[in-house]
Amino acid sequence: MILMIRIISGIFLFLLFSNPCLGKGESDSGMIYFPEGEFEMGSPNGQGKKNENPQHKVYLNEFYLDKYEVTFSDFEIYLESNLDKYPTITGWIDRKARPDMLDKPIFGLQWKRCRNYCAWRGKRMPTEAEWERAARGIENRMYPWGNEEPDKTRANFGNCCFIQKGKVLTKTGHFKKGYTPEGVADLGGNVAEWVGDWYDKKYYEKSTYKNPQGPKKGKYHVIRGGAWNSLPVYLRSSSRYGDSDSKDYYGIGCRCAKDANQNYKSH
Repeated sequence: MILMIRIISGIFLFLLFSNPCLGKGESDSGMIYFPEGEFEMGSPNGQGKKNENPQHKVYLNEFYLDKYEVTFSDFEIYLESNLDKYPTITGWIDRKARPDMLDKPIFGLQWKRCRNYCAWRGKRMPTEAEWERAARGIENRMYPWGNEEPDKTRANFGNCCFIQKGKVLTKTGHFKKGYTPEGVADLGGNVAEWVGDWYDKKYYEKSTYKNPQGPKKGKYHVIRGGAWNSLPVYLRSSSRYGDSDSKDYYGIGCRCAKDANQNYKSH
């Protein structure tokens, strides 16, 4: 009996310490862990777009970011649990995602719908600083995957000119060479992503050093990441722009984040 208990205990310990999902690299909820620390945000003067200047140091607390963008399958579950909510602009048969869209990123949702979805998951939207930290790392990657120029093995971009009912999109995680070294997929291309901050083209001139949250108010929210129809410049880790929250854009999706000490609510 004692021998049997020892064997079972040994198996349990092996499974516990050999499962990478139980470590801080990636949580059991499909999120990637980022430790607290400093990184350089924005672009040096004379590089990038003017709204990326000046480059400045930012310190962030530890956080988690979803490995993948929110998919149609994810959003279908959300709709099943929230009968007062409605599908996005295309890709649906009634309240069910088309079979060919299940593993593709959701798009055509307003900023507040991304916020509400993340809150329903027990998460939140990433700040602009968290998004850029995930995309560029502490080594200042030009693109989420590194410094190599975008090509069709790394991202879905540069397509013209219509969404084709979602057929122009690729499944989340399809481009393995487009992952960040930490393991986040599709931060460049396929669909761009809403983040939590209000947009101000001059915000970097007055941004706080620790855990910046963006302006207190504004007209638009920040969009990051580039999309299926974007030029390569929009796939850069530092590229940023803002646009109206009230429009159901065909190239903007959603990704969630959470504080490292925040409980995860599964559905």
